[in-house]
Amino acid sequence: MRHYSAFLLACALNLPVPLSAVPSALVHLATVTNGAITPAISTYGSAAADPAHTVAIALPRDVVPVTIPVRVGQLVRPGDVVATVTTAPAVRSAWLQAQDAVTFAQRDLAHTRYLFGLRLATNSQVAAAIKALADAQAQLQAQIRIGADKPAEIVRAATPGIVMAVNASPGQPLSANAVLASIVPRDGLVVQLGLEPEDAARVHPGAVVALSSPQNPDVRFSTRISSVDAATDPKSRLVNAIARIPATDTGNLTLGMVLQASVELPPRNGIVLPHDALMNDGTGSFVYIVNKGIAHRRPVRIAFSTGKEAMVAQGLSPGEAVVIAGNSQLSDGTPVRTH
Repeated sequence: MRHYSAFLLACALNLPVPLSAVPSALVHLATVTNGAITPAISTYGSAAADPAHTVAIALPRDVVPVTIPVRVGQLVRPGDVVATVTTAPAVRSAWLQAQDAVTFAQRDLAHTRYLFGLRLATNSQVAAAIKALADAQAQLQAQIRIGADKPAEIVRAATPGIVMAVNASPGQPLSANAVLASIVPRDGLVVQLGLEPEDAARVHPGAVVALSSPQNPDVRFSTRISSVDAATDPKSRLVNAIARIPATDTGNLTLGMVLQASVELPPRNGIVLPHDALMNDGTGSFVYIVNKGIAHRRPVRIAFSTGKEAMVAQGLSPGEAVVIAGNSQLSDGTPVRTH
């Protein structure tokens, strides 16, 4: 209070103001240091199915779906019905023909052996009849292996997971080996991230990525980048990067869920200061340094910053004291105190 009264009296009499009488601003300081910062890239991604873990359900014969009780996005358990189908008429006919061929070959072999007993057939004829029967039986077994002997079949899920695609409709014929539906296990999900091309060049497999969901606060986990594409996506014009989702973190995720991502880059060494010291106006970034109790405005050029720290490219030296709290009330030349 005494200093403030002296300050007012000096101003009223137009006398030089003693520095001890000038009101000072209370600030908090930090020291500029040499150090390392791990920069990060902020981007977005979505939960997607990993093709390497996707289970495709297909039948080895032509069929006609009758019912398809599952839908895309549905959770299924082992044994759940995915579809009921009937065997295509042409496939069924081929199986019947294979049966008839076996019956005919059996009778022909029996007749040839009878003739051989009467010395009316040769060894080669018997051998040919045996081979014809073996060929017919092989054809019948091939039809049985593809399920042609089944007029209808209930197709069930073999593994638990999420139905990610249904590629058939009731009544629409489905060719042999065509995928009827696809299921991805809950522990077979990945995050597909979109990186700006200039950022993608700095991201390598193994980089740590922290993920969270703006839709669900319970979704928060870290993993590592497993691959980075070498081409831009024609739709998004971004470079896709893939990160595996740990099995322990898939419980709250849904296919297509949007995720915020922070991808760590290799650490960089340089001059480091707290992010709270930075200020900005129309002229650019600046800080207040304190020397002998006086705050001085100092323009700085920042290489990059994180949420807590910034790396200085120009304008500061290690050991200088910068204001990290109370700087909004300062101007160049303001006396300051720290307590």
